[in-house]
This record gives sequence, C-alpha cells and structure tokens, in this order.
Amino acid sequence: MTSYATNITPSAAPPRDRTGAVVALVVGGLAALVAFVLLAGAGTLLWASHYKTDDDGFYTSSTHTYSTPTRALTTENLDAATGVPGWLDASDHLGRVRIDPRGTGAFVGIAHTRDVDRYLDGVAHDEISDVDLDPFKIETARRPGEGRPAMPAAQTFWAATSTGGRTLDWKVRKGQWSVVTMNADGSPNVRVQAKVGAKVPLIRTLGWGLAIPGLLLGAAAVAFVAIGARGVSRSRQAA
Repeated sequence: MTSYATNITPSAAPPRDRTGAVVALVVGGLAALVAFVLLAGAGTLLWASHYKTDDDGFYTSSTHTYSTPTRALTTENLDAATGVPGWLDASDHLGRVRIDPRGTGAFVGIAHTRDVDRYLDGVAHDEISDVDLDPFKIETARRPGEGRPAMPAAQTFWAATSTGGRTLDWKVRKGQWSVVTMNADGSPNVRVQAKVGAKVPLIRTLGWGLAIPGLLLGAAAVAFVAIGARGVSRSRQAA
C-alpha cells in the first residue's frame, strides 16, 4: 500500500470589517467639533456675564454727552421682543435699562413710541438713528416743527422717568418703546451727560444653555472616538 503525505494549509481568516470603526471615528470627530463650538460660545457668554458687568449685573457705558439744539432727543422705535410669551414678559428675563444722568436740569423718560410720537407731534426734535461707543458718536435725523411741548414731567404716559439727576431704572417689557431726553421745562438746546446700562439675564441663561449640551456632546464624542480607535486597532491586529 502506498501512502501519500498531504500538506493542508489552513485558509486565512477573513479581514475584519473596519466600516463601523471608521464611522464611529467620523461621528466622534464631528461631535467634537460641534461640542467645541458650543463650549466656546458658552464660555464667551458666561465670561461676559461675569466680568463685563458691574456689581448689579449691568453692562454700563462710560459717561457721554447727549445733546441737540432742538427741544428733545429721542431714540428710534425700540422693538422689545413683541413675540415673547407672557410668562417671560412678566419676569426680569428681558432685562433692565438704567440711565444715570448728571446734573439736575434734564428730564429722561421711557414710553410707548406711539405716545411719544403724539406728544412731540409738531415739535422740533432729533431722533437718534445710530450710536458708536468707541469713539463715541451719535447720528440723528431732524424732525422739524414749531410747537412747544407741555412740561414732560406732567405727562402720565411714561413707563419710567428721571428728574433732578435721579437714576432711571426700567424693567424691559415687550412692545415698541422710545427713550426721550429733554430739558425739564421743555426748552430747546438739550444737553445731558449720562451713563447708560443694560442688564440682560438671558445672556447667562443662554450661556448655560450652550454649555450643558456642549459637555454632553463632548462626552459622546470621546466615547465614539474611543470605540472607533479600538475597532481600527483590532482590525489591524487581525490582518
């Protein structure tokens, strides 16, 4: 009987599929990028809300001079979040405005724009269209007229006022508003030095609103990258 030696070479194991590992790495990288953007935005907002405000939480400008040769200086219509829900409007989340005038001869008031327009109808006044703070510069549009307004402090439509150099502090409400600066007697040549501040609690709220999902997404990115790297390493070892 003749015997034959048989040399059988075992077949190589099929290569491990790397598709899942590569997908995990790509997803992890994208998640890390989005997390970085969210955390960067959150850090900026939280830093500003803490380090750029005074002890009362207001962002406050330097003292600047606001003047007009006419009888009043007004702002354009300030549209304060007319679409916000009632619960937000009833809180302080829309913020507060603080105006701190210097001197005792000025009147500063905030009122609905429609009431201001009726009050100054036919009265010469300047309307501020733009403000640059560094360097300080205001641009105005002249509203002509020959009328003389009634004493501003005697009007009842103001939401907040300042007379005699007292600080004006107004809680922002939804609607269309204007700020008016005048001489207390309604005479022309208005000139007042004032600091203007704003308190916006939503900045800190928004900061945390970005930080929390940013942290969660960052943790998910680390997990995906770890899973992908482990999968690629195993595929190489099995090759």
